[in-house]
Amino acid sequence: MATHQVAHGDAHSSYISSPFLGLEKERELCKQLITRRGHAYGDSYKGSTEPLVQTCQADVGANDHYILILGLRYGTRLPEHGGKSVTELEFEEAVRLGRPVHAYFIRYCDDETGIDFDPEAKAALEAFRNRVTDRCTGGVAVECRSQPDGRHGREVFREAITALAANPPSRPGSSSPSGAPSGAAGVADRNRPGAC
Repeated sequence: MATHQVAHGDAHSSYISSPFLGLEKERELCKQLITRRGHAYGDSYKGSTEPLVQTCQADVGANDHYILILGLRYGTRLPEHGGKSVTELEFEEAVRLGRPVHAYFIRYCDDETGIDFDPEAKAALEAFRNRVTDRCTGGVAVECRSQPDGRHGREVFREAITALAANPPSRPGSSSPSGAPSGAAGVADRNRPGAC
């Protein structure tokens, strides 16, 4: 697991999950915005001697929050896990552990490597999105797409991650406020962009 900037005191740690191809810029932007606020992040994009799914699930459990960045590609399907992607298995582990899930649906793409053209993969992606939405408190996941006011989907994503980093919800099992610095976008957990 790559863990960066160990979380201390009021700092939170977030596991960043997404299919590998096509979302490199979004993952990097997410890492920058989280660490800029003094929080840490983890991911599973570095090699490990442990089996892939086991490593990813352990990494999810080592963090306070789970950030899902889901674009136009489902990801690598694992036959030994019922055809589910690694990303979906990470999501299931976050839900099982009771981690707050922050979901961002990226509806734009910079190149074709980030798009699934296979009908079966597209169907798996849509079913996964529905599962994520059903899991979100109030059915809220941030739709990152071009807006009528001219903002590009990437700007919507940037704003939502910035709001999360500025005012993360309480850690699992904590009944007190996080104590993290509040920002302009600080809202109730249920209404926070990406709070599921």
